Order: sequence, then structure tokens, then C-alpha cells
Amino acid sequence: MKATNHDSFKLECRQIKSEMTYELRKKVLWPHIKNDDYSLESDTANETFHLGVYFKKKIISIGTFVKEQNEKINYTKQYRLRAMATSNETRGKGAGRLLIEMSLELLKKKEIDILWCSSRINAVGFYHSLGMIEIPKLYFIKNIGYHKTMYIELKKWKK
Repeated sequence: MKATNHDSFKLECRQIKSEMTYELRKKVLWPHIKNDDYSLESDTANETFHLGVYFKKKIISIGTFVKEQNEKINYTKQYRLRAMATSNETRGKGAGRLLIEMSLELLKKKEIDILWCSSRINAVGFYHSLGMIEIPKLYFIKNIGYHKTMYIELKKWKK
């Protein structure tokens, strides 16, 4: 568990079960899904973990962290951030930053080299602010929009 205060906005980040991510996945990421299945195939893999940031006992930000290689990034020990979302009402309050910081601390303990993600275009600035580097190629994901692959070397990460 990790806690922070941001302008009297008390946040707490901790590991959660995959099912606890579904509400924000539905509202923020995948409103186009009609069958109410907001799970990822990797949700239950042994090496996968999920984080949630709480404000007043409600989850306001989520992220799923999956052991997955990206051949465009030349490092052996990699994790991928999937399905990160912060509620529209609480964006800009530090929840996403807290979530990523906790994930990087956990991944450093696992001796992981790289955390990478497929960032929606509107989130590229957020990931840059955390020290992530983008791979220049832009690509399109159906029903969602344009994305860029971004990554951070954990040994270079500074809080």
C-alpha cells in the first residue's frame, strides 16, 4: 500500500483483484463493449497484478501489469501496463501518477528492466511527465483510436 496527499485529496494505492477493475474499464476505456466482458485474457496469469487507487473508499484509478515482451524494445525483463484508467471526475489529482509510481517500485523489486504500454494519443503527455519514452510509430486500434508505444527503463526512473 502507498498513500499520498494532493491538495487535501488523500489517495491510497494498493493491489486489487481483476474484477475490481471492470467498472472503470467499462466507463473510461471500453464503453463500446456490449457483452459486459471487461476482462483481459492476461488478468489471471500468475505474473499479472492489478493496482487500484482509492479516494474515500472508492477506486478512482486502475492499472493491470502483465509480464509481456515487446520485440521493439531491446530488454529481456519486461512488463506491460494494460487498461489503465482514471475516472473523469478525478483526473489531474495525482491518482495515475501514484499508481505508476507504486507499480515501478513493485517492478524494481522483481528486477524488471522495462515497463511499456500502448498509450492513447491523449495520454502521451501524461506518460512523458513520468519519464516515459515514445516509439515514434503511430498505430490505430479499432473502436479506440490512435496509440503510441511508450516505455520507461526502471533503472533510470526517479520519483
